[in-house]
Amino acid sequence: MLPIYLLEDDDVQRENYIKFINNSIMINDANMQLKLATAKTEGLFDSCVAPEKGIFFLDMEIGDNNTAGLDAAERIKKEVPLAQIIFITTHDELSLVTLERRIAPLDFILKNKGIDSIKKSINNDIVLAQKYYNNFAHHSQNLFNYRIGSRFFNVLMDDVIILFTEKVAPGQVTLITKNQRSAFSGSLNSIESVYQDLFRCDRSYLVNLDNATTYDSKNRILTFIDNSTCKVSFRKGRELLSILEEKNISK
Repeated sequence: MLPIYLLEDDDVQRENYIKFINNSIMINDANMQLKLATAKTEGLFDSCVAPEKGIFFLDMEIGDNNTAGLDAAERIKKEVPLAQIIFITTHDELSLVTLERRIAPLDFILKNKGIDSIKKSINNDIVLAQKYYNNFAHHSQNLFNYRIGSRFFNVLMDDVIILFTEKVAPGQVTLITKNQRSAFSGSLNSIESVYQDLFRCDRSYLVNLDNATTYDSKNRILTFIDNSTCKVSFRKGRELLSILEEKNISK
């Protein structure tokens, strides 16, 4: 589900935007949720815990700071790689500054055009953002994405062999591909929910069966193209045999 964040310090305007956003989600049957509506940039970053994507409706002026929303957008672009930013502001003169800072907003909604125009623009932006993310998901479905610190990486799903965790390193996932080995913070449960083509053969292993070569069903050992192996749980053994028969992998 795509999260939406709203930064607006005027109480009346914020309530209007909340209503517009929620109505647009419902009308368009969008797979989105308004996660936060706040009056302060601090509240925005306290609640926005390093997502990889999101829609951000930002007022440009917060309190006495004419560029608070602009500064927030700059930080969002660094921390949220797939962020879509929409400014709602009276400061049309700052539109060029967004180019100078390379923020590249999806839209620049002017408050002085009236509430009906704002409502229409918010709806159009939600529809456009949904199309953007759908297109991205379609083109990136063969990529595995992960994050180390503030840097994001992706590898071809065809190259992924194994992901596993170890008791000695809780909260860390090790990735083995055809060309590299990496470790990053995460959990197999969250990865499995996103990359459903990977097979959970054991509590500690997620594997790409397209890169499996043989399966020793007696000892429940699965071997891969790089000669790495992993144990298959008794519970998953029958399911694995059925899949391997379809893939014509030797047992």
